Amino acid sequence: MCLSYLNDFTSDQKTSLNDLKSSNSYESMDITLIYKLLRQFSLISSPTKGWGSNPDKIDIKLADDVERIRRYRNQIAHRCDTNIEKDEFDEFFNNFRHIGLRMDLNFFHKRNYEQLIVRHKTCSMDMQMQTKYKNALKQLENIRLQFEERPLKFFWGESFDNSLRDLRTFLKNEKSEEGRRKVRVQIIFQNEENVEATIDILNSLKDEINKDLSGIEFIVATKGSIVLHVEILVILLETDQLLQSTLALFFRKILERITTFDAESIDLVLIPVQDFKQWNAPTTTGEPVYLEFDIEAELFKTNDNMEEQFRKISDAIIKHSDGSGTNNNITATLLPICLEEEASYAQSLISEENTRTTEESFTQAQTPVKYNLPVSVTLCKKLNIKKLTNEDLFITTCIKTGNTLVFTDCDNNRLIICNSDGTDIHHIPLSYKPCYITEIDSNTVAVSCLYDRTIQIINISTRSVTCTINPSGYCYGISLNNNNLYVVVDHSIIHVMDLTGKVIRTIPTPTYDIYDITVDRDRLVCIDYTSIYCCSLDGKVIWQFEKDEFQDLTRVTTDNEGNVYITDWRKSTVLVVSDDGQHHKELLTKSDGLDWPRGIYFDKKETILLVCNERNGKAFLFEVKKNKNKHE
Repeated sequence: MCLSYLNDFTSDQKTSLNDLKSSNSYESMDITLIYKLLRQFSLISSPTKGWGSNPDKIDIKLADDVERIRRYRNQIAHRCDTNIEKDEFDEFFNNFRHIGLRMDLNFFHKRNYEQLIVRHKTCSMDMQMQTKYKNALKQLENIRLQFEERPLKFFWGESFDNSLRDLRTFLKNEKSEEGRRKVRVQIIFQNEENVEATIDILNSLKDEINKDLSGIEFIVATKGSIVLHVEILVILLETDQLLQSTLALFFRKILERITTFDAESIDLVLIPVQDFKQWNAPTTTGEPVYLEFDIEAELFKTNDNMEEQFRKISDAIIKHSDGSGTNNNITATLLPICLEEEASYAQSLISEENTRTTEESFTQAQTPVKYNLPVSVTLCKKLNIKKLTNEDLFITTCIKTGNTLVFTDCDNNRLIICNSDGTDIHHIPLSYKPCYITEIDSNTVAVSCLYDRTIQIINISTRSVTCTINPSGYCYGISLNNNNLYVVVDHSIIHVMDLTGKVIRTIPTPTYDIYDITVDRDRLVCIDYTSIYCCSLDGKVIWQFEKDEFQDLTRVTTDNEGNVYITDWRKSTVLVVSDDGQHHKELLTKSDGLDWPRGIYFDKKETILLVCNERNGKAFLFEVKKNKNKHE
């Protein structure tokens, strides 16, 4: 059976499969190949709507996310425009982050996909990727709409324009049969549905499509969106009118045979597969030709190694020239290697380390931090909530109710409970993965189990579930106010419900990516990864806080005066923002023991701040002090 499946792969895919088995490099990751392997070998169950269909927002099976990854990859890889706005980038990033988190849950948090994705959002590219990125930008630069033949829109960029210009110049100057020569062009569909079925149909109808066509020939359709490989007679590229009429006729025949294209507009990008320009070796009076090569550093180790490589380069140039150049009349000059970027990068690392060390010293000395926000903390107790040293924990949230601390352990489907001095550690096993928690009274908590669409009311004294609520969607952050639960559902709406689960009213969220919430008196504070929103209880935004340096806000709580405390998981800090959103400072950092902190809770009765790390079982109780004069 496996052999019959392998027969469906192209020779290139079989080669990629062999390479994939022997390589751990991201360069070897062929998403199309992996998608086909997962699908044809039935390595995972089918997506909710089936393979090839676009998953709905509520579809979160593993296969649904595999389908999403393929589609996001195609959207990014085959854009008509290389420019991307920050909001669009953040949307792509957050979509992948959500996928990573769901995959962590599928694999019991053994993989840390979400953390890997987060680290790559603002990480520096290595030199190999920088070079690849710059070259890709050069190739895709200024791709723009060239003409429209409804419903088709044809795009191409400078590389295609330059090739056309060179070709037309050549045709004017040369009286030959070159006009009968064909050139290969790739045409990429930007709007694609049912990719594999469409490709199969197109390839099966190759002869029918090419029948009665003159000057343009359909060769093959391949994946990566839908890529059509065609050959066009050079003479038909001589004018814009000839090219446009040829393409329009060709695609009318395509659309007559494919019923899956139901979009009002279909974007097509043209890419030259070969240059139309004939290269001539430069003469001694001509302009120099600059060639850039990526050469492994090892080859510069000795002069003999260098000479051997330059000889190979020279031979390759002569082989592919038109014969007018020889080894005797080509002169090569090596320009010095610029290491400024590397030196600058190293210097930035040194500066960053110096800055971090200075900030840590300030924190340890309890020196006031920037903006003079009148809040300071003193460590009361450092706790270890692991009963066994080799336990794997994934602590998502925490609360303090009286002398009792409660933590949600998502990895192990349980609550961890202990006294505020760290004694009497015990567990309450649950049927679902607890993600968010709120206090109802001194003996009762409400826990939202995100991907199980379940809220459980739990008596922590009797260690029993007293009520189970099933919201209409995926439940995220949860908070109690006036005996009502405020629950973030599907990132996009807040349900206000009583303790039996009856929805009293709903509140719109300020964005479509809200995941944590805290409610106190007449204010509702919620967060996404990069912003804090303070709202009235009807959802009207009173103020918004956003700073580029904080890109991974995780959990939120407020004190008696309305100041907002937030964990930043990636920076390993606790941020405090004033009740009017105008002032902020980093209250706690790595120097205070924070290491990927998630849970945070402010005990308003005792003015104690509880913070817990995600993985290592460490939790901290801080006494919070405030100056007399606000914002002094």
